[in-house]
Amino acid sequence: MAQRNPFHLFDVSVRQRIELSPSMLRFVFAGESLAQARSFGPDQRIKIFFPNDAGELSVPRGEDWYARYRDQHPAQRAPMRTYTVRALRPQAAELDVDFVAHGDTGPASRWALQARPGDRVVLMAPHASQDDSGGVEWRPPADVRDVLLIADETALPAVAGILESLAAQPQPPKVRAYIEVPLRADAVDLHGPPDLRIHWLPRAERRDTDAADYGARLIEAIRAAQLAPAQTRTDAAEAELSEIDIDREILWEQAAVTASGFYAWIAGEAGAVMAIRRHLVGERGFAKSAISFMGYWRKGRVLE
Repeated sequence: MAQRNPFHLFDVSVRQRIELSPSMLRFVFAGESLAQARSFGPDQRIKIFFPNDAGELSVPRGEDWYARYRDQHPAQRAPMRTYTVRALRPQAAELDVDFVAHGDTGPASRWALQARPGDRVVLMAPHASQDDSGGVEWRPPADVRDVLLIADETALPAVAGILESLAAQPQPPKVRAYIEVPLRADAVDLHGPPDLRIHWLPRAERRDTDAADYGARLIEAIRAAQLAPAQTRTDAAEAELSEIDIDREILWEQAAVTASGFYAWIAGEAGAVMAIRRHLVGERGFAKSAISFMGYWRKGRVLE
């Protein structure tokens, strides 16, 4: 990670704070070095380092920076979390990141609730000098005609970028999207291709009403959906569905990059993604090779 890491560290500050919905905030980050940043896809992942509890932002530099970062005392170390690039404007040296505002539950959420223009963070993102950085799972086949997107609010920024990229294609595919959000008012306008159907699945009507468990609305909707496997299993290997201990491992399976008319991209809370994985592949016969499954987070566990 230290010597061959294609990601670079960028010192940035908040230029603008935008309230997108009751549960979503957008931060426009600015810094001269962002003119050299690059995004390789609509779900490009980056790391953000936040000030520690003392308000200090100490991220080592140099070839062995990551080893020295890990050696720092936990109280001194800048908390690091993973986010999606919502938009990158190198010519303006700006980068947008959307945050879920879910209270004082961790360093990133705390920072987002309190941050204002001028506040600093450090980004670890791809550099323009790199050909391929990784950090992108959206890799549909060139001839894709049918796309299925399943996500919760943590993956909503990636879904928004994916839909915009599909809308820009000369012959966009048919897209069905199932998106779970905290509140009905979080169903924001999204720009996508003409043949797009979005199913918004709020866990609660309002903040003062009872809320469903994380992932429950998604699992219920997918089980009830009229989804025929556009690409079915073709051999015994496709029928094998190994269990993953999502409390010890990260659920992260990328679809095979092969010619196919169908492609699915599924991201959110790992328990919900695992349940949907069992249903689509194990019960309905979808080809696992045509679906990317990603546990963006795990309830009760901290993922950097």
